[in-house]
Amino acid sequence: MSAIDNQALAWLRIQSERELDADERSHLDAWLEEDTRHKGAYIRATVINNAIAQAVSQHNLYPGEDRYALRQDAAESTGSNRRALLKYGAWAAGIGLLGVGVSLNVTERQTTLATSRGEFRRVALADTSVASINSSSRLEVKLTRDKRQITLVKGEAWFEVAKDKTKPFVVEAGDVRVRAVGTAFGVRRFKDGAEVLVTEGTVEVWTGNARALLTAGQRSFVPYKTAQIAVAQQPQEIQRKLAWREGKLIFTRQTLGEAVADFNRYSVKKIIISDPALENKRIFGQYQIDAAEQFAKDIGAYLNVPIEISIESIVIGAKDDPKKNSI
Repeated sequence: MSAIDNQALAWLRIQSERELDADERSHLDAWLEEDTRHKGAYIRATVINNAIAQAVSQHNLYPGEDRYALRQDAAESTGSNRRALLKYGAWAAGIGLLGVGVSLNVTERQTTLATSRGEFRRVALADTSVASINSSSRLEVKLTRDKRQITLVKGEAWFEVAKDKTKPFVVEAGDVRVRAVGTAFGVRRFKDGAEVLVTEGTVEVWTGNARALLTAGQRSFVPYKTAQIAVAQQPQEIQRKLAWREGKLIFTRQTLGEAVADFNRYSVKKIIISDPALENKRIFGQYQIDAAEQFAKDIGAYLNVPIEISIESIVIGAKDDPKKNSI
């Protein structure tokens, strides 16, 4: 590979692992503007990175009795495998892509980005924006000369948007639209609407004729059909809700039902609350996303209820006695 390609891959490697600080962002912007070949190399690097991510994620699709272990191995190795391939094997991936006729002309290109249950991806886009994609999510990214269009098909993502006033950055989540230029915000899609969380700058949100501006520290749940969009200033709640980016779940007086729903977004082993009376118990705590069993054990001790852990599930609370129900 050329020195320029190596530089592009180095930038992409950093962006795939963490957020750039202000100096790094300035250096990247300056490097991209310095030479048109730099932009081309960066686009090639994003194509290669996405191809590598797709190849690594195939481990999640292996059938058979050991599929759970394979998923665990894939989750642990995805990050290190991708970094190694970016560093040592990108030229091979690049040749393969060119060999099947992938166009690197970004006048218009569309990319699909997806995660499986328990998988997270931090993906640098061709415009140097970055999408952090939560578990079980799917994005369709379309970049053209005039706009940057993201369709959140399902799930949740947080976006660090590269500044470009000539090309609006718009996220679609059902009937909800979010537009930003040079900001950072999260969007989660639900069946009946979308939640928007702003961590930096300002975004415009709309659905139908209802519109609102949200600034840093503000959040809003936007129903698909509404005459007015309610906005709340809740910076701490936003940080709590976005803790998944660091592999954490934080609970501050959430109900047990809400906490279990959060864990079940990530855990292959489903948590079940067998006693409805426990659903609305308020809880506190901070856990790693993959610590479902420890969470259940703590809940059992805190609420003094039985916990049953099997290969496929974790049951909180006493199970109904069939003999009792038949009387």
